[in-house]
Amino acid sequence: MMVNCTFILNGMIFATFTYDGVRCTAFSGNGSHRNNPTSGNVPNDGSIPTGRYYIVDRQSGGTLGPVLDWIADRDIWFALWREDGALDDQTFVDGVRRGEFRLHPKGPRGISLGCITLEYRSEFDTLRTYLLAQSVAYIPKTRTRTYGVVDVGILVDTLDPRYRSGGVGDTALA
Repeated sequence: MMVNCTFILNGMIFATFTYDGVRCTAFSGNGSHRNNPTSGNVPNDGSIPTGRYYIVDRQSGGTLGPVLDWIADRDIWFALWREDGALDDQTFVDGVRRGEFRLHPKGPRGISLGCITLEYRSEFDTLRTYLLAQSVAYIPKTRTRTYGVVDVGILVDTLDPRYRSGGVGDTALA
């Protein structure tokens, strides 16, 4: 069974990542781009673009990849593949290539390069255990295992003039 998750970009320091009724403190992006729904087209520092993402196993590259991942604790991370017609580790937003989105706990540097980063390791560990305990599911029409989906949406103040008449977003999931 796939787990259904949501992550709402709200323009605040922290946003909420939710799965099956459990709420976690999370963030995506850095600086003025942190949880900013208009920053999906900003490489590296921008927040994760809105859309649906499949939660899949993170691949490790190169001969030393698995060792380096273990040292940096990246061996527990998940990859997020956007549902955009090409199931892979990249997407394009307004002609800008974005990719390598991950679901992981906050690391020592406390940054997010567009990943969904859970603030507390304990919340990530609980989520990871929950995802791994689910029965096997596959991305439709593929042989790629998925643990679930994350719907990334936006929540904005409709009184803010930036979001009126042609601005970004909606007051619910975009």
